[in-house]
Amino acid sequence: MESLIRANIFFLDQAQRLLANMDDQVYATQSGKVFGASLGQHLRHCLDHYASFLGGLSLMKIDYDHRERDEKLETSTEYASGLMRGLKNDLLELNDRDAASEVLVKMDCGGGDQGWYQSTLGRELQFLVSHTVHHFAMMTGMCQERGLAVERGFGIAPSTLRHRQLAKID
Repeated sequence: MESLIRANIFFLDQAQRLLANMDDQVYATQSGKVFGASLGQHLRHCLDHYASFLGGLSLMKIDYDHRERDEKLETSTEYASGLMRGLKNDLLELNDRDAASEVLVKMDCGGGDQGWYQSTLGRELQFLVSHTVHHFAMMTGMCQERGLAVERGFGIAPSTLRHRQLAKID
């Protein structure tokens, strides 16, 4: 469980470092090339999933469709960074839980079936990593479009980073 938690915190830390060098206007401005979304909208979407995950743990029922969608997270880097600090603290409190603990999950995948499905805490932490990396990859493209630097490895899956390191690929 510790490695899954650490992986998620790694990506939240990356986002905080990105926001530390960005003003609110850049953060909130929509991209013309990447689905018309802003960096803030992509990050808010990711943070909503973390909040849904953590908020569902008391009943062991995670509803990823029931998200707050707080627009302030899309426009204020300081507000988003503060929320990430809280999410990271909440994730750290999960260290004593068993990754194999069963949880029910609900997410509309467009097929019309919106029921609850069995999963585990570990699998959902893996989902959060994958989901976050996917959105961070799009954010990387948006930053490049604007001439903004992103740290090496931002928006790249851990397995890809490990492969590149082993193969000595930059």
